[in-house]
Formats: sequence, structure tokens, C-alpha cells
Amino acid sequence: MTKFEYYNSGLHLATFVVSADQVQVQAWDASQTVALDDAQDAYYASRMAISPKQIFSQWQSVAFKIPEGDAFTTAWGADYQRADDHYWLNRNAKPAIDLVIEGQKVIGFQITVRNANIILATPEALPYTAYADWQKAGMIQKPLPITETDVMIPMPDGVQLAATVIKPAGTTTPCSTILTRTPYGRKQFVPDHERFAHRGYVVVCQDVRGREDSQGEWQPMLHEKADGDATLDWIAAQPWSNGRIGMIGGSYGGYVQWAAAASGNPHLQALVSMVTAGGPFTDIFFHNGVPNSAIIAWYFAVESQRFTPEHLVRDDWDKLFAVRPLSEIPVVGLGHRIPGWDEIRKHQVFDAWMQDMDWQSFADQITVPALIQSGWFDDDGIGTTEALKVTDKYAQGQRKVILGPWLHGGNAQYDVGPIHLGRAGLRHDIDLQHMR
Repeated sequence: MTKFEYYNSGLHLATFVVSADQVQVQAWDASQTVALDDAQDAYYASRMAISPKQIFSQWQSVAFKIPEGDAFTTAWGADYQRADDHYWLNRNAKPAIDLVIEGQKVIGFQITVRNANIILATPEALPYTAYADWQKAGMIQKPLPITETDVMIPMPDGVQLAATVIKPAGTTTPCSTILTRTPYGRKQFVPDHERFAHRGYVVVCQDVRGREDSQGEWQPMLHEKADGDATLDWIAAQPWSNGRIGMIGGSYGGYVQWAAAASGNPHLQALVSMVTAGGPFTDIFFHNGVPNSAIIAWYFAVESQRFTPEHLVRDDWDKLFAVRPLSEIPVVGLGHRIPGWDEIRKHQVFDAWMQDMDWQSFADQITVPALIQSGWFDDDGIGTTEALKVTDKYAQGQRKVILGPWLHGGNAQYDVGPIHLGRAGLRHDIDLQHMR
């Protein structure tokens, strides 16, 4: 019987007790250990990027022997390379599930997924993981209990945007707030953002206009400056808010931060911008004025109220990209038009419509301290370049930049195609940098 402690971004969330015939779990707020059932396994898998049942079954239910040498491949095809006497890197995997090994026994797992670090480890293994960084920073803590409430946030034009508010339970003192806005369905982001509420922040996860449970018409980028501004004002007016708000997110979730900052809203105090999208005419709809036909694949995935990523997967993209005029691509590929795509085709120059969505055009309003994170191999690196340009005149200490050998998916793997990176190719302390 072995006990594995589960930490997520420095929060001790559970203890797993693993024996030859079962896995038990004691949640941080539970008084006893219970058998890990399928529902609990799904709950933890949504927060850990792995299934506890699966990982413990793979590594504990067989008498696995670590081969001699500096590399090995498991029976299920996972590649490992020795980093030092205790730590092994998971090669050719995303996310990488690293191992801490003592003798012939696996005593710990460490997973990093862009902006969160997950540790499953025995007490003896913890010093070999990012636990040591959180401990040094004095930020290892027991989670605060939280509550979650769905609300509709009114915009000035009467449209209401859906949001989930996650609060520390029972607090009577106004708190700082973390806001994330997304076109991909806020509910999938709730588990990852609970960690902020567990530390005493209020978290607001919001569907942008026209997406998922929000009202209004969906036109990518068009309303994000005004809606971000109004959402910040709404948060600041709530009794649980102290008026200080930070934003976090990646890709489109980065764009909405810079759009909100472009409004000059005084309540916005910090940005954590990851692999951000850039301007409509320089990055998204056009690349410096040249039509970006590749963005139509993204439009296919967001053409309906709900995010449909399966529309990205098809074997006739080469044929579709050859369709002319470009406005007919959705008709050929989906059998109907996409109103937002048709609207884009009406604006072939950098007109007032485009300019209002271009946060660079409002650079004089953008003064918010920012952590800018991206990768050398980010296929949408233009947005980060624009963010660096806009913040180039910031005073020292107002901007921090983290660039790594990462793709658009971020800090989650040691290998970029044929390029095999060393241990420093993945950072396990990114979430600690965000929290600071």
C-alpha cells in the first residue's frame, strides 16, 4: 500500500492510497478514505489531465522493472529518458508524464499542461518536483472551500453574457477577481480555474457574446473591447469584489485581455497573456493585408453556438482552400454560409470596422502590467510580437516575458517534431509565475 499526495499548482487536493487490488482516495475536505469510483476518477481526470485509475493501473498493478541504461519504452508505448538519478522525462508525449523513480519503484508523477503543474507523489518524491519551488515561495497551502454560481451579466445594449462565478465559500471580505473570457465554452475552463478560488480569489469564467450560453450575435473580435469593459465594470460593482481584476487566458483568451485593456478600464490590474491572438488585419483575418484563408478551419469549429472541434478534422482541406471566391468555402464544406465569414469578406482594407478590433490602435490606453507567455514555435506568434511591441515602453517591473521552445499548445512537451529538447525544454513553475 502506497500513499500518493495530489498537488495542483501548490494546492494539496487529495491523497490516493494505492494497493495491488484497488485505488482509494481522500479528498482534501473529506474525513475518510473511500474507494475511487468511476465518477470520482472522471472528476480528478478533468483536473489532472490524466485518469488516476489508468496511471496507477499501468504503473502499480504490474511488477515493472526499470531497465538498465538511460532510456526505455513501456509496454504501452511511453518513451522515457533519464534526467538524473531520480527523474525521468516522458519523451514524444503531450502532456509529458514525468517519473520520479527510487530504485526500481515509481514513487512520483509530474505533469505540466501549459499553465498548471500536477504532482502525484509520495512524500519522499516531492523534493524532486515543483513542490520544492512552491514550498520555497511559501505558497504550499490547503485549499479554501469554494462555491460556484451561474449568472447572466448584462451589457449596455441589453445582451446578457453567461458566466460562472467561483468564490471562496463564506468569505465576507471583498476579494480580487480573476476573469477569463472564451468562445469555446466556459464550463470546460472551470476546473482549471478553481485553483485561484481555492487561494482566495473570486473567479469569473465567461462565454463571449453569441457563444455557448451567452446571448447576442457572434462576430469574432467585434464586441470584445466593449464587452470586456462592461464585464469589468460589472465585476467591480459586485459586493464580493474589491475592484481589482486580473485576466488570464490563451489564444483567443489572450486577445480578449488586450481588447479589454484597450478600453482603458481602471479596474483591470494585470494580464496573463498566453500565445495571444493579434489584430484582425495583421494576424487573424488577414496577415498584414493578405487574406488568411487558413482561418476558415477555425471558423468551421465556431460556426454554431456550441464549439464543434470535430469540424476541424477532415481530409479535404486542400480542396476547400482552393475554392474561389473565398466566401464560398463554407458553402462547399458545410453546405451553408457562415455569417461572420461573409462579414469579414466585406472588409478588404483596414477600415474603421477593422480598427475598432485592433488593440494595437489603442496602445495609448494599454498600461496594465502584463506577463506575456509564448513559444518559439507558436504558429500564431504574431499576436505575441504585437503584445511585445505595445508594451515595449513599459516601466521596469511592469512586464515579464516567458518564451520557451513551445508550440501554440504551450508548455507541455519536450519534443517539437524531430527536435528533441533537454530537461529545460519544459518549465514546471509556470503556474507559480502566474500566481505571483
